[in-house]
This record gives sequence, C-alpha cells and structure tokens, in this order.
Amino acid sequence: MAARALVRMLLVALAVVLAGCMAPPPLSAPEGVRLTPLRTISTLEARVLLRLTGVKGLRVAYAVDCYRMEYGPPGARLSGLLALPHGARARRLVSFQHGTATTRTAVPSKPDGTGLAAAIVFAGNGYALVAPDYPGMGVSPGRHPYYVAQAIGPAVAAMIEAAQGVEGVPDAPVFLSGFSEGGWASLAALRALEARGRPVLGSAQVAGAYDLRRVSLPAAMQGRAASDSLYLAYAAWGMSAWYGRRLDSVLMPEYAQTVDRVFAGAKPQDIQKALPADPRRMFNAGFLDAFDHGKPHWYLDAFAVNGLTGVTPRAPVRLYYGSKDVDVLPQEALGAARVMAARGADVKAVDVGPVGHEPSMLAAAPRILAWLAELERVSGRAGPGPAASPAPPPPRPDPPRPG
Repeated sequence: MAARALVRMLLVALAVVLAGCMAPPPLSAPEGVRLTPLRTISTLEARVLLRLTGVKGLRVAYAVDCYRMEYGPPGARLSGLLALPHGARARRLVSFQHGTATTRTAVPSKPDGTGLAAAIVFAGNGYALVAPDYPGMGVSPGRHPYYVAQAIGPAVAAMIEAAQGVEGVPDAPVFLSGFSEGGWASLAALRALEARGRPVLGSAQVAGAYDLRRVSLPAAMQGRAASDSLYLAYAAWGMSAWYGRRLDSVLMPEYAQTVDRVFAGAKPQDIQKALPADPRRMFNAGFLDAFDHGKPHWYLDAFAVNGLTGVTPRAPVRLYYGSKDVDVLPQEALGAARVMAARGADVKAVDVGPVGHEPSMLAAAPRILAWLAELERVSGRAGPGPAASPAPPPPRPDPPRPG
C-alpha cells in the first residue's frame, strides 16, 4: 500500500512539473467574450488524473488547452470553462453541465476537478468543450437559481452560442452531456436550443432528476440519502429568490436563517452538518400540510414547473443511471425515457451497473464517448471515433413562474 501511494505521489508531482512547461495560445473571440488562458494539461498529466479518479476505458490523444470564458451583457456576466485539443482542429463542440456545487468558486472555470475531468475526457479526445458555471456561480452575481429551468437552460445555450464564435470552435450541432444537476440542466438547455431552431446532435445525461414534483421531491423528503436535506434547502434558497418569496414561507424561521448563512459560502460538509438528517424538520407547518395533503404551495408549484418530463426532444437522448443510486433514483431516468419515447422521441434509459451516484459518471463516461462517435459516424460530420486510433487532425489555423 505504501509503495503504491508513493508511486501515485511521484506521478502527480511529475505531471504538475510537466504541466508548467506548456501554456494555451491566445485565441480571437467575438465582441463581449473574454478569454483568459489558464493552463495546458499534458497528455501524461491527463492520463495520470484519469487513473487517479478511477476513470477506466478512456484514452487521451491530445494535450488540452484550458481557458476561462466570460460572456453575456454587462451586469449579467456569466462564466465557464473552454477547452480545446492542443495543436489540433476540434471535431465538434461538446457542452458539459456540472453537478451540484454550493460555492461560486467550485466551478469548471476555476478550474475545479469536474472542469479538468470534462476537459480531459472531451478535449483530450479531439473535441472542443464548454462547461458553464451557471448563473449565480463563477463571476455571475446573485444566488444560484438551483433547478430553475428558465434560468439555467438559456444560460447554457448562451455559452454554446458565444463559444461557437471563438477561433477554433466548430459551429456544427453541439453535443450535450451532464451529471446530476447537470443532467437536468442538459435537458433544459436542449429544450432552449431547439426552441431557438438550433439543431443538437444528441444529449447524454447521467444521474439526472427530471420529474421533480412527482419523483425527486417525495424521495428527498424521506431523507434516505445523506445529501437530501442539502438538496432541498438549496432548492428553497435559490427558488425563493428567483420567485420573489420569503425563505421562511417554506422553512422554519431558524432553518431559514441557517440556510441563508451556510449557502453564503460554507463548504458542502459544513452545510450538511448544519441541517437535520430528517428533511421534514426544516420545513414549516404550512408547507408540510400542503405536501402531505396535496394542497397548493409555491414551493410545490416550483418543483412542478421545473420538471422536464414534458419535453419532447428532436435530438436523440440517452439517460444514464446507476442502479444503486440513492441520491437520484433510477426511476428518474426510466420514467422520463418511457414518457418521452411514448411521444415519439428517441430517448432511452441506460443502466451503467450496480453503482451509486458519483460512480455512475465514471461508469458512463466511456459509453458517452462511444455513443458520440456513433452519432458522428451516422451524421457524417466527424472522423474516427474515440475507440479507434485516428491520425491527428490537421493543425487548427421557458415555462411560466409558479403562482
């Protein structure tokens, strides 16, 4: 064990040293888009990082250039990560939407672990990548509108549109992917893009919640997952600001104060410690009565209006899930796929095995790249898939608000 740990430390140290020898080249960008070069991830460092995180079955063909990207109008600026294969022409743009983050600095543009992993998986295999931070995170002011589709979907779509004006980013139909909150956000973005008449190649979501009112909320209220109270408190905090409601209109006064305090920047583990294991203890009597007896309440309405099972996508969609996930139940993917397919959409739920929430992303990643390559072969807009051994590419010259 000690020998393996030493080897691991040496590999990480070597990767860090090598990473300092490369820097991303400057890129031209459209007006209103600001790019800040962050770092170049060497192929050796990328392979080490994938191995340390437990991702198996993925190769890394290219070093990766990473940039912080800021976009949007003054006063409503947004940010995210842009990554490109170093010294190669990108094959297509992929937008990866990250999972739940409770601090504005734990975001892809930092870059955090999720941003680095997404950059390696996609840009390391020849794709351009964007990973939005979301409103209320990164450089964006205000609270994060957690699970508010009319805020998140258009923000993701705006980053995609802005990125396709950057030098070296292809303008072919985008491929969407995401994990957890990002799985839901990918479907919200797909709806926003298709509503604008923009074609999407496909969308591959992992461990996403889609039926918020009928599946997600009742499951979270049971408190079976350690993070259920955090999810529900985060939703109340973000939705109350978005919909102009007092936080104590849904939470007990003491927990409204606690939630306001901890979501102002506390670490996830500290937030979890500040909240009760039984989520029902956070909520006031008025909400519990409405939840238990089917009465109207704005928080229930918010969950209903932000569910996405009513979306009928034109692009093909794959909903990946782990059969042992207790944070986001497999029923989310299975139920959403069933109702969307019944309306004629090409939507399928894909079981990645008996794994929980976080491991489901690791298990899904090679499948997503393989499906992306398959879609590209069918569309005729790409070269060999990630599982092949390609020659290097040539050098790169919404719904109403609840009442």
